[in-house]
Amino acid sequence: MALAMVATVGATIDAAPAESKTSPRYQRLWEDLGPRHKQWARQTSECESGRDRNIHGGGGAYHGAFQFMKTTWRNSPKSPGGDPHRYSWRTQAVVSVYLKKQDGARTHWPNCG
Repeated sequence: MALAMVATVGATIDAAPAESKTSPRYQRLWEDLGPRHKQWARQTSECESGRDRNIHGGGGAYHGAFQFMKTTWRNSPKSPGGDPHRYSWRTQAVVSVYLKKQDGARTHWPNCG
């Protein structure tokens, strides 16, 4: 029975959440954000996608937890490029907060931001 328990514990430890895939750079950027920005990111992504970082909406026009258009994602401050759904929620949140700081929330998230 002890062996089964060890195997279960090992599987749980190895099953890291997607959040652990956030690069050190984006982890630092997230940690540097104030609580108000973090709360905005949580609420906005919950409204946009249920915080699903892999979701595609609008007939495929919008991607990720914050429902980015591909051009908006690519041109956003702090964007790592590529497609948003390939990155962790935290990376998407950092890009969203910096975009909001630059352009305002209502510009990109008129219903949820």
